[in-house]
Amino acid sequence: MASVMAEEQRIVEEEQQRIEEEREIEAAREEASRIKEEEERKQWKEAMEAQRLLEKIAEQEASDLKKKERLAREKSHASTKNDKGKCQGCGLKKCRKDCLFRN
Repeated sequence: MASVMAEEQRIVEEEQQRIEEEREIEAAREEASRIKEEEERKQWKEAMEAQRLLEKIAEQEASDLKKKERLAREKSHASTKNDKGKCQGCGLKKCRKDCLFRN
């Protein structure tokens, strides 16, 4: 009777040990999965931040370009000469008497 009880106790202990090992393996898998998900989230956040910065830079460049174009238009409206030094009205370096922009 004692040997049957000892054998039964041994089987129960082996089963408990097997269950504990399976739990440890599952816990290790879950930990690895959690670490991987955290790393993916971190990379995604970094990518989104980089995308936001790129969009901000592109928006700033577009704004600067529009500002430069606006300033160039304003300058051309204020001046009677174009960027090559010719009159905007008659197209000559020295205006004739009948030019509207003659000083």
